[in-house]
Amino acid sequence: MYVTCASQVYLPASLFLAVWLAITVNFMIDALGHSRRSDRPVRSWITHSVLTAPVWGGSIGFLTSCIVFALLQSVPSDEVLAFSVGLGVLLSYSHLLLDSLTEGGIFLGRGRMAITHFRNGNLLLNALFSVLGILLALAGLGQLQPIPF
Repeated sequence: MYVTCASQVYLPASLFLAVWLAITVNFMIDALGHSRRSDRPVRSWITHSVLTAPVWGGSIGFLTSCIVFALLQSVPSDEVLAFSVGLGVLLSYSHLLLDSLTEGGIFLGRGRMAITHFRNGNLLLNALFSVLGILLALAGLGQLQPIPF
């Protein structure tokens, strides 16, 4: 959201795009890449690798732009396509960052790694990153003022 807001590129449409891609990229990565083995969450390298996740995010961004512009009976500009693909890639890496903080980890090369081993449903961690996301969106919109010291 911060990148979308700070860029000021087609602001109302880009905000919608950011929300749409955040939902769809995260859903696709989780739906295709999560399973359980012995009651432990297990992630697949197909969606949770630093090499494959951006392909999913970029593809979803590209397809979203193509579908929307096809419905509008128009052709997306190169800037719009680049913005959509870049946003999808950024969101996929954001997903991986958060997953790297959990016990399931992510795939880095051939091995799996986790920065920390928090549980997937950690309420405090989820709330912290939700607040951070809201603050970044407000900063991007210019609504967050620095604290004077």
